[in-house]
Amino acid sequence: MQDLLQLAAERTHLYLSPHGQPHAVLPSGAATPLYSEDYFTFLYQLSEQQQTPLPDNFKLAELLRVFDARAHSSKRTRPVPLRTSYSGPKTLLIDLQENFEAVELTRKRWQITANFDTNFLRPALNCALPTPEPPQYDLPEYLTQLFDINATQAAQLSDWLACALLPDGKPPILVITGEAADEAASKLRNLIDPVPQALMPLPANTNQLGQLALTHRVLAFAVYGQLTEKRKAALNAVLKGMPLQLKESNHRRGKLFGSVSRPVIIASETGQQISRNQITLEINKANLGDHAQILGALLDLASAALNTPLQTQIEIIWETKQLESPAPTTQSDPPVP
Repeated sequence: MQDLLQLAAERTHLYLSPHGQPHAVLPSGAATPLYSEDYFTFLYQLSEQQQTPLPDNFKLAELLRVFDARAHSSKRTRPVPLRTSYSGPKTLLIDLQENFEAVELTRKRWQITANFDTNFLRPALNCALPTPEPPQYDLPEYLTQLFDINATQAAQLSDWLACALLPDGKPPILVITGEAADEAASKLRNLIDPVPQALMPLPANTNQLGQLALTHRVLAFAVYGQLTEKRKAALNAVLKGMPLQLKESNHRRGKLFGSVSRPVIIASETGQQISRNQITLEINKANLGDHAQILGALLDLASAALNTPLQTQIEIIWETKQLESPAPTTQSDPPVP
């Protein structure tokens, strides 16, 4: 029973409904009461997949009582953010998943820790982040080598990634064009939110987009052709913060669960205008890179971002450039270490 208890705890998030009933968010993103057929089915399928014996009825009831107690003790009414969560005003935790480790990021440094109380939501398809390593270069230098881009573009991507890493970061929509648009978009997403599938097609409506936001920390889509105004509005909504409802079994209506915002990357054939807040970059090459060291360089930059509202700076800079001076500014190349 202990094995099944640990497996289920890793893959679900427990919380209380507004009426004080224990619920669980399943790996699919759907919410269900703890004592329900849907949750029993989840436990059965989990035991089959992991070849872990399903306990008898007495032990199963004991297992559910443990989860019930955890749901009440957590006093949570919404899921914790995927991958990243604040553990203090200026302290960020980044979930590595492997061995229950995380990165503790402060304004001065980052370090690997296993002593944290945050119950990260871990959908089954989400891959673990690599254990970061001290970088040899600054993040813009890594991105220059990874995508064969100039210093100005690398600096823009660096700021975007640092902002996207923060739980409350709302960076501009990142639109990538060029011969390596799909591969570059996938690599950028995987720096923060590695998942096994390729870029997703853009959902048809806002509700479907919101459900994806529950199981993906970064939303990356491949777009072919021009987007409709309705789809543009949906992308802007999930970027700024979208109120989501989760369908609960045994209930006709879903309960309002909270507001979720996610960074958005679009791989497009053309640099179409999707948002007033948008960065458009052309990338024609995507090389191999050391994910662990690139993540370390990103953490160095994000540590500095904890001191300032980086996402606000990016929004102001890019709104000003689009409204007043579309031509890109020039910056000197970063020094090579």
